[in-house]
Amino acid sequence: MILRAVLSALAGLALALAGMSAFAQSAATPTLHVVALATVPDVTQRPAATLPKALSGNTLYWRVLRSANAVSYQLCLGFFETRDEAERARRQLAASFPEARVIQVNGQERENLQKATRPTALVSPAPAAPTATPAPAPVLPPAAAAPSPGARPPPAEAPPALAQAPAGSPEALMAEGRGAIIREDYAAAVRAFTRLLAMPENSLTRDAQEFLALSYERRGDPGRAQVEYENYLKRYPDGEDSVRVRQRLANLSAAPRAEVLHAPSEPQQGWRSFTSGSLSQFYYRGNSKIDSQPLGPNAFDRTTLSVVDQSALITSLDLNARVLDDTHESRVAFRDINTRNFIGGQENVNRLDSAYYDYKYKPASASARLGRQPGNIAGLPGRFDGALLGYGLSSSARLSLSAGEPVVPGFSIDSVQRFYGVSAELGPFNQRWGGNVYVFRQTVDGIADRDAVGMEARYFAPQGYFASTVDYDTLFRHLNFATAQGNWIAPWKTAFNALLDYRMTPSLQTTSAIIGEPTTSIRQLLNIYTEEELRQRARAVTAQSALAYAGLTHPVTSVWQLGANLGVSRISHTDGTNNYPATPGSGYMYTFTAQAIGTGLFATRDITVVSASRVSADTYTGLAGQLTSRFPVGANWTLDGAVLWYGQDNQDGSTLRRISPVGRASYRWRNSMTLELEAGIENTNARSAFLQEATRRYFFSVGYRWDF
Repeated sequence: MILRAVLSALAGLALALAGMSAFAQSAATPTLHVVALATVPDVTQRPAATLPKALSGNTLYWRVLRSANAVSYQLCLGFFETRDEAERARRQLAASFPEARVIQVNGQERENLQKATRPTALVSPAPAAPTATPAPAPVLPPAAAAPSPGARPPPAEAPPALAQAPAGSPEALMAEGRGAIIREDYAAAVRAFTRLLAMPENSLTRDAQEFLALSYERRGDPGRAQVEYENYLKRYPDGEDSVRVRQRLANLSAAPRAEVLHAPSEPQQGWRSFTSGSLSQFYYRGNSKIDSQPLGPNAFDRTTLSVVDQSALITSLDLNARVLDDTHESRVAFRDINTRNFIGGQENVNRLDSAYYDYKYKPASASARLGRQPGNIAGLPGRFDGALLGYGLSSSARLSLSAGEPVVPGFSIDSVQRFYGVSAELGPFNQRWGGNVYVFRQTVDGIADRDAVGMEARYFAPQGYFASTVDYDTLFRHLNFATAQGNWIAPWKTAFNALLDYRMTPSLQTTSAIIGEPTTSIRQLLNIYTEEELRQRARAVTAQSALAYAGLTHPVTSVWQLGANLGVSRISHTDGTNNYPATPGSGYMYTFTAQAIGTGLFATRDITVVSASRVSADTYTGLAGQLTSRFPVGANWTLDGAVLWYGQDNQDGSTLRRISPVGRASYRWRNSMTLELEAGIENTNARSAFLQEATRRYFFSVGYRWDF
């Protein structure tokens, strides 16, 4: 995944312990509040922002969250006695952390955190602003999660690379793509799965191919979805997943393409209707035991802490209904995710991701979509409430108009943002070239927030593909982002892939000027600053990130493939403002990975992957190893197993070692119901000059998914 940002290490950063523990006192604990600042699919993608001085006395810590399909990490700031205090803090950080929201926690969470950090009393307090080489701090358990192997967040003092899967690895890209599908950011999902498929064949390739086709289908590109579904069946003609893909392909083919510009010549077939969707429920539970031994002549005695860090039921519902004939098509889409927590002090959460009506008039290739819907194409925000209208000008040109308000679930500011945009989809030309151009304008409290022009170019051929996107902000007179990626298979069967990515983080917009300010109202700030001064302040808190990646894979036998890739990334410094400190740059981070992929070693459809990675940065080096296997058993069973290892040596002398075995069994029943059980153990040993800590974590999940 493209790195958004990396926070410099903060001394004193701790991982919160949520819920009841074996050491919980019988007396009732008070109700507190924390600010959930941001949720990211990987801890290496921490937002590039530091705390204002007014909040430097609060505690910053990680939580781990797991949905039905992915692990994510939540950065939290605590603790506040009242919701009003927490809301004031949230407003100060709203622009820097656009997903921030206030949540209620049990006072036991703070007590657990204080108890776990008590052995560090001899360590000098760390400054609010992070330094280049922060003092080490103890490794504490996560607050609420049951992650897959290697998903445990890093200790507070460790560099961002403590995440086991390096940024850009197959595991990270799969989590990124699945998360994008859940939040209906299909453009981001396509990018993630395309990058994953450009890598050497691995245990996630098969799933990525299906998810790529699904992303195109839900994005409203049935032509490309059909191509990807067909590619899947060519590569994987057998298995229970192939049956599902054939059903999706048949349903896709049953509906006339949106790009048809005239009524079909065959006889009218009358009205037809289709319904599809899925319902899934998964229960997650995790238990951790942490043994801490302070080091030094005046060290405290050894302490042991045991907690249940997650107990939650997550229900996801996805509904789609279509009614169509040869001229008209109507569609209603609904998607909702509900999380029910069984640990005291953790709130139940319900999130409505989408609810929209979509109409198409096929003779003119005209369409209209109204309601809460995904965007992230042609400059649109990731999700918005509004309208998207389209009209076919010719067989190779389509005009679209959009208008609405951006929506970020769980986040709001005291300003009103509205946008409108115009785009033109061009192609295909010569059955290979396509793309789009767009103009986008967004306002905030009546003044310009973001003005952008952009384009996307795509090229597809039997040997591979190339895609490039450029977005230029005319308001800031600066490039907002530019990407280029491609994959090519040579005649001698070596597959080459590459990615270049440059972007501003956060995205250039006037609203970023509220970072560090006591208000999130642009209207109020206009009483102090001019529009141009607001834009200068917004630019001063916006960093630049850059990523380059290249790799290749080659089949050496009919069973084995070998591959390797190299990635380098960095994030620039920010100048800061009088109310918000400057942040240092991350420096360069290099990641090298080598892989060996075996297929059909023990059975017709099994796959085994062995990989090794090295991560090198200014303040640490890390090594990772992984062995994963998938074995189909009969027509309905699939068994998965993995062993992951990670080791890191930090510049300050502290070390971390982690090993995690995990197993999963899934059963496919009647081609529509999947039952799944996953369980694993994670052992982590961390040592610094002040503390030695051993953590053992047991976790499991069990549930079902019904596709209908």
